[in-house]
Amino acid sequence: MNDERPGTEVSNGVSRLVFDIGGSHLRVALADGDALGASEKVATPKNPAQGVEAIHAFLEKHGARADEAVGGIAGVVRDGVVVRTGYLPEWDGFNLAAALKDTCGISSTQLFNDAEIAGVGEAVHGAGKGYRVVAYVTVSTGIGGALIVGGRPAPHAVGYEPGKQVIDYERMRTLEEVADGASLTEEFGHPPEELEHAVVEGRVRPLAVGLYNILRLWSPDMLILGGSLMNDTTGYPLDAVVREIASLPVPLPALPPIMRSALGDDAGLRGALVLAADENN
Repeated sequence: MNDERPGTEVSNGVSRLVFDIGGSHLRVALADGDALGASEKVATPKNPAQGVEAIHAFLEKHGARADEAVGGIAGVVRDGVVVRTGYLPEWDGFNLAAALKDTCGISSTQLFNDAEIAGVGEAVHGAGKGYRVVAYVTVSTGIGGALIVGGRPAPHAVGYEPGKQVIDYERMRTLEEVADGASLTEEFGHPPEELEHAVVEGRVRPLAVGLYNILRLWSPDMLILGGSLMNDTTGYPLDAVVREIASLPVPLPALPPIMRSALGDDAGLRGALVLAADENN
């Protein structure tokens, strides 16, 4: 599926590019100043070269030239290289910054984890506005997250991967292996949106345990939950998740506000725009 948004015009055909490469969808947009311009959403190619070509085709379609790009991908990154991903194995080890320079002429690329840029977007412009320490967790194909302090990702040695926390020590199962969309699809033979809702709701408790651990370890002022599985009809109802966290037998000293993502698909692009502005100041 290819979703387009016309957005604002870009001055002189020169723009900053922002992108968000998730396990299921690739989103890309032009930025003119502090505003998002034309954007496009496509299925994330399994082959990274095809992903870069999709970005190149987007730029050509809009007659734009980008000198710099800022974005994120669902995985661990370092110096413009995708170190590893959970659901895009062909992207592992791919030098995205170099490929964007060779194919699109983009001389500078800042690459983050996709949850980091979405967390920044939510902290600065979305549900976390007004809070200093914001925990952001996305529940979708996989489970990712980031700690945002003062509107920017908190420093870390490798990267945040809250979905990889072990919540079943006897079988060494991680939060993702119990509660994310890919694992539900593998276990039940259908994607979550095609399952009886009671099946997905049956995983609210393990999700709540994982989120409890995040709240204990990160100690945020508030928690934002985003991603396609955070919904009341085919995914995890927010009220049920909050009730389950509050009912766990080892209570938190105080349960911080827990809110749904406010920016939807635009969270990552908006966060990338914030981080791009940092680079230019």
